[in-house]
Formats: sequence, structure tokens, C-alpha cells
Amino acid sequence: MILTQVLKRGAAFYPHHIATIDGEHRQTYQEMRNRVTAFAAALQQRGVKQGDRIAILMLNGHEFAEVIFACWDIGAVVVPLNYRLAAEELIFIINDAECVAMISDDVMLPMTVAMRPRLEGIQHYIATAPAENFLGYEDLIANATASVVTPEIAENDLAGLFYTSGTTGLPKGVMLSHRNLWMNLLHSLAAIPAREGEVYMHAAPMFHLADFPSLMSITLHGNTHVMLKKFDPAGLLELIERERVTSVTLVPTMINFIINHPDVHRRDLSSLTRIGYGASPMPAELLKRTMQTLPGVELSQGYGQSESSPLLTRLSPQDHVLEGPEHLTRRLASCGRPIIGVELQIFDDSDQPVKQGEVGEIVARGPNVMLGYWKRPEETARTLRGGWLHTGDAARMDEHGFFYIVDRTKDMIVTGGENVYSTEVENVLFKHPAVREVAVIGTPDEKWGEVVAAVVTLKSGVIATAEELISHCAEHLAHYKTPKLIEIRDSELPKGGTGKIDKKVLREPYWKGYARRVN
Repeated sequence: MILTQVLKRGAAFYPHHIATIDGEHRQTYQEMRNRVTAFAAALQQRGVKQGDRIAILMLNGHEFAEVIFACWDIGAVVVPLNYRLAAEELIFIINDAECVAMISDDVMLPMTVAMRPRLEGIQHYIATAPAENFLGYEDLIANATASVVTPEIAENDLAGLFYTSGTTGLPKGVMLSHRNLWMNLLHSLAAIPAREGEVYMHAAPMFHLADFPSLMSITLHGNTHVMLKKFDPAGLLELIERERVTSVTLVPTMINFIINHPDVHRRDLSSLTRIGYGASPMPAELLKRTMQTLPGVELSQGYGQSESSPLLTRLSPQDHVLEGPEHLTRRLASCGRPIIGVELQIFDDSDQPVKQGEVGEIVARGPNVMLGYWKRPEETARTLRGGWLHTGDAARMDEHGFFYIVDRTKDMIVTGGENVYSTEVENVLFKHPAVREVAVIGTPDEKWGEVVAAVVTLKSGVIATAEELISHCAEHLAHYKTPKLIEIRDSELPKGGTGKIDKKVLREPYWKGYARRVN
């Protein structure tokens, strides 16, 4: 169960298959394997050894995939960085991980240069573009002379540090082993079998752990990776048509942009057969519109988190039912059932199982659960207490074993002693024909402690007032759940590294001057 096996198998069994398509750059699996081996050897020649952490600050591209596999070849630990973070956050992560080398692409090179004086342990700076005082990525590959000496790697050795987004505080490094990632790959393949000849587009950021099962699965089966540097609806649709992409994984925000883009009806998307989605709850109305807009595409939802490598549940294409009995159609609001190899329960505040249908915290256990948080033993013990991974997500389970995410527990709004789950309010607002994006947050209130508020954007050419949207909510929600304030913005809502709406940024203006973010 060592990750070096992934590319070795792909190159051995499918040497002449196209491995990556990245703009004008194309390479076979044998060519990719040769480049990976050369770069791994170059790292070793410069003293990078087993267990060393390697920071990766790059947009999607073939180099990103090569760096990942090269690091694993020599037993190094990958530290993929969220390029959307501010410099201060990146500096914290790189120093916290004690990285010894850093690889940047041409886009992220200026930020790397600016951060360099404050990075404490980096011995080797590598760039894919020519830069003063940087080792050239292509030069290292071209000039590598020694062969790779693969160390003895144990399956429980650290393979990657995946830092959480930081939306709930300082980023934490999630420690995942070779076994963690391998097992979740096998779990994923049991849920979503590979198809011969698959052409997979990396549209969501490759630095995010949610991309790793696809990176590994596509490689393992000799299928093709198509790289989209950065998400852009028009560019994504054009690339699907040009490269005959068959599958892609997106977050709901991305799907929302795509199905509302005029090119969705102009481009030939007939090759596309699968869309996976996850990372945040999918509003039921958006899911219905997606199924109607792309009727020939199988939709599959995955739920999980970095701490679980990442997949925990799956809602299969067969469970995406628009019309029929209520017990089937309601599953559109579910994140599915646990995947094979993973055990899930719902616990109350005392870490005891709740009754079926009651809301509690999702807890998980299995070989995919993280080793712990890097240098944070107390947080590790708290999160893994009792042998269960405590996800921090509130949910209920129905009589058929389907899980329904209610909210992130920390996102819960308490107003006048009543709990309000933001997802419920967001789903109602999303039903309004004018609403394009929505995020529901709690804002401070002297009388009620907190009140429900919403920040929305509207569809192009459509007009609606805050009063109209509040009245719409009042028709569908209890009074205490109805937003007391709705802010309509002209520009799209801020996003975190995974493409999810960043509620921390939205809350900040309302909570400025308060010592804490709950009342």
C-alpha cells in the first residue's frame, strides 16, 4: 500500500496512453514516468530525503502531478498549498510544516519571491519559469544524472500534509499516510468504478485533497488527465468540447456558474458522462436545475473532509431521482450512504448515538482516517476521541441509511435560544428565481443574541429587492428563521480554496469589534 505503485503501474501497463493534456503540452505515461524519475533523482541529489516536507505552490498543470509522484518516489511528504490564501497564511503553513524545498509555477513565482525573506527552513527554491536564485524545474529534469534510490517506505509513513482552509482559525496540517490515501482510493473505486478510456478534467484546484482520488485513479488505469489551469466556466465548457472530456469533479458553486452560462447550450458536451460534486451542500433547487440542463450526465455526490482522506459517503446516480415516490426524491437533499470500508454514526453532545432521524454530529472510523494533526496533539486527541473522527458536521440519518447534512456545527445560528441551520434558509432563498448565489450567516443582535442574515447575488438582468426576498422567506419559514437582513451584492461572493463560499469573510464586517463571533 505504497503510493509509488500508482504511477509505476500506469506507466508499466499503459506506456503509450496519453497521460496528460495541458494546453499544447501532451505526454504519454512512459514520458511522464521518465520526467518524474528524473525530478525525483534531482531532489535526492540536492539532499532531499525521506520524510522531508516539500511545499507546492502551483496552479493546475502536468507539473503539479509530476511533483506529487516524484516526492512519493523518494518518501518525501507533499504539502500542497492553497494559492488563494494571503501571503501571511502561506508563510504560516510553510514554516509550520518545516518545509525544506518549495516548488512554484510562473503564476505564483512573484508571491514566492515576496515571501522568501520570511520562510525559515527552505533550502531549495524551484520554479517552472526562469527566475534569479531559483533552480529551474525543466533544467533539473534535463540534467538529472543519478538514478532514484527508493527508500524503504512503510504504509503508515506520512505521505502528505493537507492544511485545512483556516475558516475556523489557524490552518492545521492533516497528516495522511500512504495507507490512508491508498485505502480511500480503493473505497472510491468501489463506489465509482473506473472506466476504460476515461478523459478526466482537473477543474477544481489540484492542491485540494478532493482531487487526489481522481489523480491517483486516472493514473492507475492509464486514463487521461486534462488540466484546466484555473476555473473559468467558458474555458471549462470549451475544453470539454475540444478534448472530449468524459468526467469532471466540481463544487456546487462551479456547477451554478456553468448551468447559468450561455455556452452550456452552445458547446458540444456529448462526451461528458459524469459529474462528481461535493465540498459543500448542494441546494436542492440547483441540483434539480443541473439534472434538467444536463440530462445525459450521471451526477454523483461525495461527502468527506481532509481528515478522512477525504471520502466518507456517496450519493449514486441511481439516487438522483427527480420524480417519483417521496422517499426517493427526498434523497436529492442527502449526501448519500457510507462508502464501503467506512463506518459512520451520528453522536450527540455526550458522544452517544442518537435515535434515527435526530440531528447530531457525524463521526467516522476506518483505515482512511488521518494519523492526526501536525504538531497538535491536543486537537488530535479531541478530534479522534473514542476512536472516532468527529467531523464537526451536523446531520441526521433516515431509515434507509442516507445521511442528510444539516450544517457545519460551527455555522449554526442561535437566535433567542432557537437553533437555525443555515442550509435550510439557503435552500429557500435559492428557490427564488432571481437568486444566483446565497450565504446565510448569523449577525449580532442586542435583543436576540444573533439574528439570521443573508448575503446574495442576483442573476444577470434580473431585479429583486431585499424586501422581496425576505417576504419570499417568510412564506416558507418560521418567523425566527426568516432573515432580518439581506445584503445584495453586485460581485460574486468570496470563495475559499475549494471554491466554497467563505462565510468567515462575509461575517467579519458584522462582527467587527466583538471579542467573539457568537452571542
